[in-house]
Formats: sequence, C-alpha cells, structure tokens
Amino acid sequence: MNREFHFSIGPVQGFVAQSRRSRDLLASSFLLSYLAGYAMADVMAQGGQIVFPKVAEDPMMLAINQVMRNGKADKGPWIGSLPNRFKASVPDHFDPKQCEAAVHHAWEKIADAVWKKTVGNVKDCGFDTETIWNRQVKNWWEITWVMAEDPRFLDYRKYWRNYIPADEPGDKCTLLPRLQELSGYVRAKQRENQNKFWNKLREFLGKQYSLELQEKERLSAIGMIKRFFPHVAEEAIGWPWPDEAIHFPSVSYMAAHPGLMKALEVCPEKAESYAVEARKHKEIYPVPLGKHFPALQKKAKEAGAETLIRISANAFYPNELEQIESEERRRHLQNRLADLTKEMGEPFGSYYALLLMDGDQLGNLLKHCAERGDEPKISDALSLFCDGLEELVREHEGVTIYAGGDDVMALFPMDRALPAAAALVQKYRNSFRHVFSGQQEIWEKATCSTSILFAHRKTPLKDILQEGHRLLDDVAKDGTGRDSLAVAVWKSSGVTLTWSAPWNTVIRDESGTTVMDEIIQTLQGEENGIFSGSFLYKLQSVYESMPSLGEQHREKVKRLITADYVRMTGINDKMSKEAMEERIGQLLQVCFATKRKGREIVVTDEFRADGALLAKFLAQKGIEE
Repeated sequence: MNREFHFSIGPVQGFVAQSRRSRDLLASSFLLSYLAGYAMADVMAQGGQIVFPKVAEDPMMLAINQVMRNGKADKGPWIGSLPNRFKASVPDHFDPKQCEAAVHHAWEKIADAVWKKTVGNVKDCGFDTETIWNRQVKNWWEITWVMAEDPRFLDYRKYWRNYIPADEPGDKCTLLPRLQELSGYVRAKQRENQNKFWNKLREFLGKQYSLELQEKERLSAIGMIKRFFPHVAEEAIGWPWPDEAIHFPSVSYMAAHPGLMKALEVCPEKAESYAVEARKHKEIYPVPLGKHFPALQKKAKEAGAETLIRISANAFYPNELEQIESEERRRHLQNRLADLTKEMGEPFGSYYALLLMDGDQLGNLLKHCAERGDEPKISDALSLFCDGLEELVREHEGVTIYAGGDDVMALFPMDRALPAAAALVQKYRNSFRHVFSGQQEIWEKATCSTSILFAHRKTPLKDILQEGHRLLDDVAKDGTGRDSLAVAVWKSSGVTLTWSAPWNTVIRDESGTTVMDEIIQTLQGEENGIFSGSFLYKLQSVYESMPSLGEQHREKVKRLITADYVRMTGINDKMSKEAMEERIGQLLQVCFATKRKGREIVVTDEFRADGALLAKFLAQKGIEE
C-alpha cells in the first residue's frame, strides 16, 4: 500500500535573498532547485512517484537522472525549475532518511568541488578554516518531511523545529552575515593575518576571478559556494554552465538597457566609437550575452555597433569610471561619455525592475481538485505554464532567475517589466483554461499575483528582494485581494511610491495593453509639459487628504482637478478643456484605490496620487527632471 510523502528543503529566503549580485540570485535559486531534484530522484529510485509537481519532462530532472545513470549529462539547465517542496506517493519500504542522505551527498559534492577550486589551496593560511568550512556545509540545510495525506502536516512539522542554528563566533561573512568568514581571524586583533588569508586566496585565483571575490569581501563557506559554484558546475553536478550564465547580466546592465537602445537609434556610430575606446581600459571588461537581449543584439548588429552592447555597464556611468587609475585617461573617457549622452538627449538610466510572480492559494486549489480526482491536472497546467516561459521573458528583454511551478523571479529593463508581467499572467490563466477546458469553476480560481519593484541599481539586492516579496504578499495578495499587481519605486532614499490594482483592471485587452501604457503614451506625447511634476505632486498634497464629497465623489474630484489644472495652465478654450477632462479622467483611473473583494472588484473613494506619479516615473524612464 502506498503512502503520501511531503518534502521541503530550506531556508529559501535565507539562502536566496542573501545576495549582492544578480548571479548570486541565479546560483542560489538553481542550487535549491537542484537539491530538491535530487530528493525527487531518490524517491523515484526507491519506487515512489512524484505526484506534484509534474517532473517527467522537466529539464533539470532529466539532467539529474542522466547524471545518476552515466555520471554526467550531455547538457543541462542553468535556471532552477523545480520547487523546493513536493508531494510523492511512496511504497511501504520507502526510507525518508535515504532521501535526506541523497540531498546531503549531492550538496557535499558541490561543496567539495568549490573547496578544491578555492579555499582548500590556502587553508594553511587560516585559523581553523577547514573546521569552519565543514561546520557550515554540514549544518546549512533544513530538510523537513512528513508521511501524511494532508499537506498541512508539513507546515505543522516546520513549526516544530528541532534544530536551531547557533550563533557563530568571529568576524562575519559579508554575504551571509550570520556566518563566520573563513579565515578564522578576528579583524580587531588579527587584521594582518586576516588580510593575508584573503589576499593569498585572491592571488591564487588570479585576475580572471577578481569579480567573484572583490577587495573587501570576506566570505563564509556558503558564500563561497554561491559565488564559485558556476565555475565548477561540471565537476559538481555533471554538466557545465555556459558563459551567458557565468557572466549573468548585472542589474546595472539592465538599468543601462533602455539607454543602449536609444544610443543605437540616435547615434550608433558615436556610441560604437565610445565603446571601442572604453574597451581599451582594463576596468571595462567584456560581457558575453549569449541568448540574452535578442532585440538589443539585433539592433546592434543592424547598426554595426556590437562592441557597445558587449562591454560592462560601468562604462555608461561617469561615477563608475572613477575606478580607472589614470586620471588623464579617466577624464578623457568621462568627457566622451558626456558627449555621447548629450547626443542621445538623456543619460543612461539608473533603474531596473525585479518581477516576482506567485499563484494564489494553490494549496486550496490542489485540495479541491484532489477531492474531484483532478489533482494531476494542476501539475499539467503548471507544466504548460512553465513550457516556453524563459523564452517569453527573453522576448521582453528580461532574464529569468527562477521559473518553476507557479513561481517566477526575473529581472527586466524598466520599460519592459509591465508588458512582460501582463504576458506572464495571461500565460498562467490560459494554461489553466486549456487544461481545465469545460471546467470554468476550476480555471477561474487559478489566479496569480505579481509584484514589480523598480529599483535604483545601487540599492543592495537583498533589500530589493525583501521588499519585492513584501509587495507580493502584503500588497498584491493581502491588501488588494489576490489576482493583482503591486508596483513600487525604490529610489536611493528608499520606497517613494506604491500602487496596486486587480489584474482585470490593469490589462485592457488580449494584446496585453495595460492602463499604465495608455497614460505613459499620453505623458510622453505631450510637448508642453502636461501633467507637470508640480501638478502631480499637488494631487498628492491636496487631494489625498480631501474628505469624501458624498455621492458621486469620484466625479466631483475629477471636476475639481480639471478646474484646478485649467486654472494653473490658463487653458480657456472649450475644446481644449474637453480634451483635458478626457485625459484627466484617464489619469484618475489609477488614482482611486481598486481592490478585489471575493469575485467583485470595488473602486473605492480612497484617492492616491501614487498611480499618477508612477506613470510619470515610467514616462521619464526613471530619469529625474
């Protein structure tokens, strides 16, 4: 007789969120997915079947199975696609401890490959370095499992934590601050010895790995694994990572993307000439793009300016050029960059977008379908959603961090995030609609929520990820009622505005046009400064605090704002006023808070100017006036 086995591996946020670079996020998400895959593989090796998610055709699962048979895989993925939690049907003789052991064995193999590549070669320069390494590697993962029909018992088991990691001694890792850094020395008393250890390691690794272990970084075992695993992937997991994954696009490159497109459109020859000059400096390094940014690559090829898009993003920001040692060469390059941005008509932008997407109440939907015997269809729908998902993200010039089950994490240039989010939610809906054709009461419940955080490229990535999850959980799901989008802007001073709405009010048609697209087009099409910054900020300072005006409150506010704008601009012509009323009506669509209550969408009387300010921010491409 078969039993139900529920498995989970973590910490998820504690591992993924502690990242300083976009590739740290990529490697962390991949490793979590890979280790969950090894647990699934062991379940199947013991005669069990994975009930959820569907893994038969998953690229990571196929690669893991090939490695288990042959010792290596012909090819394998570099984006995580398996969730850290799964459900299986297992026979009576199934041993959960063996499943745990399989995960630990796979993890130790990864850790050993990184050790041999890096710290193992300088361990004698440290104080108890090998002991620190082994302690951290052995005690990192929290593996939880239960044998029970109800999946909620897995959550109950997590609450009963029988292992609480102790505070570690000594100086802490600059990537994962709970863990001790590997030299073993205390900087307050043994600075010279600590510096000697890390300098020796950097010297051993050489200049080709200078970006992986920068001057002020002192890492733990887990930090070293996150950072160096991509370089030893073939030895560690059985297949190599390609250059496009090892040299994963930085958030600064994502921020520069709209400027690169503008340069290729306005002054490609001047932009290419600047790039050729910048590439002569050792501080400006080459960037392999692989399949990333197909539209950008196509435009650069047509313009004969491919050097421009294949150099590091520090070439596009004057303050980043300060790292060039020669003052004369530095000033020369900064002057050339200034000439280029003047020709473009704008500087390179400083903002990119983090997108998070998650299915709504999937556990409840699984339980409902299980009672009807339709549980496998959920896996089929999610498998259909994930099929081609990476390509969809790439079509919108984004890069995928993780895409598995009902979860997506991706980075986008700021002008591509909203269209991409709309396309993703439509793909999610259509996948369930297709699988549950004729069962409208099921596919209507299959909704998802999304958060988009437009972030300044200099903001710590771990803070951005934390805020992105807060937006998703607290604003899109809880605050707006699920099946919703939440958007925020994080400038150098922190979050400056937040806007959310149910997806049904955001997406206008099957093409994926959003309500924000219409307003942005209006703002960008005006030549005389309509909806100027002062007017939009007056909406915030005056109308947000206005009490309700009784019946037809929203219409009265619209008339007041229209009259206020006419007074400010001096427009008296009747036709101009009518046109103005239409445009202000368009703007106010995103100013009155909209929420979902059950299946009903309610437009409240709560006036918030954040929607208008967001449209202005996007219309200006994040460039301050």
